This record gives sequence, structure tokens and C-alpha cells, in this order.
Amino acid sequence: MSTVIYPNFFVIGMERSGTHWVAALLNSHPNIACFPSLPFHTEPGMNNVGEVHFFDTLASLEEKEYLFKRPFEDFLTKYNKVFADLVPLKDTLSRSALYQRFKERFGEYCNEQRGKKQIVGESTPAYVFCLDFMDELYPGISKIAIIRDPKDKIVSWHFNQIRKERKKPDEPITEAFALDYLHERIIPEYRALLAYDKPVHVLTYEYLSDHGVPAVMRMVSFLGREVSEALAQEMLDNASFEKQTKRDSGVERKKGEQDVKSGLRKGVVGDWQNYLTSEIAEKIDAATRELREQTFSKYHVVTS
Repeated sequence: MSTVIYPNFFVIGMERSGTHWVAALLNSHPNIACFPSLPFHTEPGMNNVGEVHFFDTLASLEEKEYLFKRPFEDFLTKYNKVFADLVPLKDTLSRSALYQRFKERFGEYCNEQRGKKQIVGESTPAYVFCLDFMDELYPGISKIAIIRDPKDKIVSWHFNQIRKERKKPDEPITEAFALDYLHERIIPEYRALLAYDKPVHVLTYEYLSDHGVPAVMRMVSFLGREVSEALAQEMLDNASFEKQTKRDSGVERKKGEQDVKSGLRKGVVGDWQNYLTSEIAEKIDAATRELREQTFSKYHVVTS
């Protein structure tokens, strides 16, 4: 029997752009497993998001600087402690031997998530910043990225900060807040994709929202699996906002209905118009227009 290499693909980002939606969609295919996907099966006190941050945490051992990398010691207490017992090996093994042990453990974990399905992948938005490191460990592995109107991303980030009690519910989105997130996170995400020289299947949140069936079919085909229009629609139905919110909290919400305590906010396009002034919106568009055009061109992003 041939050895199957796990994982088979990654959803690499972008943040606040629908990566959990993509994971849920792919996980709804009969031959594709993708995690984390709601509901999250965790122990009390453990990570309730389900991401294991494999690459952006392991990258902290690399000499190269990676944006948003996490301390290696996070493996001791976070991510459901999947790698906790391997952390002490850092002082006893060579770097290559250590990485091999982590890959073996990650493969075991991915295989558990795969179940009886043919292929398995992980979704973690921060991976967009360590693409070359990913290729060092898993050469040629398939990657998917979902991108979203920066204005909606900023609004989503604003409410994410409210959910984490870092902002008050009645705080408006200021220009300083919007531009800070724009320059610290959004622009670097585009630059990371533009600097990468290997294939990535890139889709937009807006296209997925408006043209779900063809968007899903393109993703599944990119991963080498078969999909019909009927199956694509079934995947969309299973990963709908209504079903996702019910899995998240037990209470189903319709698109547009907000729960500030949930990471699944509204599931709509263009909500920025309710929270950003025209002046802030124009500055965001001006700062990202060229980067978005270059990204759409490089990765042949379908928009209509």
C-alpha cells in the first residue's frame, strides 16, 4: 500500500475574509476534509477556534523574519496542545530532525481530521505570510486564498475587537483605526501574495457570495476532486450562514443578523457602508487599488 502524505492542501488567508466559510464549504464535499470547521470539538479551557497555527508558530525558529509569527512556546499551552510534548525536543534535536517530528505529528493530526475522506487540508489565515516556509516543508502543496473588499475587512476586524472586549460596542470606526489595520495587516497580505512565485487559487468573498456554485466548482476542481452543480449547491447549503451560526451557538441567524459575541458576524457584502465615512472609504480604496489590481491579474481572479 502506498503512503499518503498529509495534509493535501491549505487555505492560507486572508484574515477576516471568509476562511472559515471556505473550510466549511470544502468540508462539505464527500471526499474533502477541511479543518477547522464548525462545530469545534475542544476541551474546556482549550482553543475554541480550532486552528493549530502549525507554520506561523514553527516559523519562529527560522532566521528569516515572518510577519505575525507566533512564539514557539505557544505550542505548550495553545492549539489544543497538539504539539506540546514535542516542544522540549528543540534543545535535543537538529532543526531538520525537529521539523520532521513536527511534520509526523501534524500528519497524524490531519489524518484524524480526514476521517474516511480522500484528502484533507487546514485553514489558517496567517499562513499567507510564510508561504516559502510552507513550501520547504511541503513542496508543491496546493493553496487556496480568499480575499475580500478591504473596507468590509476593516469593519469585520472592528467587530472582532468588540467581541474580544478590546473595544466598546458603541465605539465608531475612526480613520486611525481603519488605516492602522490597513497598513499593518491588509496591505502586507496583498504584498505577500504578490511576492509568491507559485500557484495559488485565489477567489473573492464577493464572487463566492454572488456566484456560489461556479466558485465552489472551481475550488474543488483545483483540488483535483469531482463536483457537479448539484453537489456544489449542496455544499453551499450545508455551509450556509444559517447553518454555521446554529453550529456555532445553537441559535440560527439569517444573513445580516449580527451577534457581537460570535466570530461569524453578518455574512453579507458591502456592510462597510453602514460604518465607514465616505472619506475613510476613499482612502482605503486609494491605498489598495493598485495592489488589488495586480493580485487579481497575477492570479487570474474571477470577479463576474
